Amino acid sequence: MEQAAERLGVSPRAVRLRIAGGGLPAVRLGRDWRVDEREVARLARRPSRVGRPLSPAMAWAVLLLASGDEHGSDRLAGVPRYRTRARQWLREHPGAEHAEALRDRARREVFEAHPSELSRLRDRSDVLLTGVSMADLVGLVGEAQTVELYAPVAERESIVAEHALLPGAGDVTVRWVPDEVWAALEPVGGIAPRAAVLIDLLESEDPRARREAARRLAS
Repeated sequence: MEQAAERLGVSPRAVRLRIAGGGLPAVRLGRDWRVDEREVARLARRPSRVGRPLSPAMAWAVLLLASGDEHGSDRLAGVPRYRTRARQWLREHPGAEHAEALRDRARREVFEAHPSELSRLRDRSDVLLTGVSMADLVGLVGEAQTVELYAPVAERESIVAEHALLPGAGDVTVRWVPDEVWAALEPVGGIAPRAAVLIDLLESEDPRARREAARRLAS
């Protein structure tokens, strides 16, 4: 735990709090915790949290707008002044360096799953594939043994039970979207908005994916 704290630039207590809150997968071994090195590396790559993040609804309004879906963005932003705010924020915060402000778009959770469940997860009609599951969006071959998707919070228990998902440092990453936002997204299955896929690829273990995602976000 001390090594993880040093790498993240925080105190061991902060690491323990992150583990307790579900933000850092870890396994209890006696009196100690063993954290997943991949998760520590992912967190270390993220920029420091500066300033208040956008609300989930505003974050998705910005992501939809950046993906070319103005109608969906306006629907999520709601009243005209928030629609204007979403457009202004996107103009003033282009590129990957501002991705951290969109962190409240969903709550990220990592699971272990039997290999046979991976294709079943990808084929669900009520989720949106993102990140490494859509790496071909940046010209890379997707990782066949990895699944990353968005799903509504209300379906967490049923999805976890149906696919026998176990919390841990596995190959399934689910980003749980608040139910009221999910309803406004009008998801019909398939792929998450392009900007959301690119933002999620910034956390990939593959440096090529991170580089290409950052380049396309800036274009």
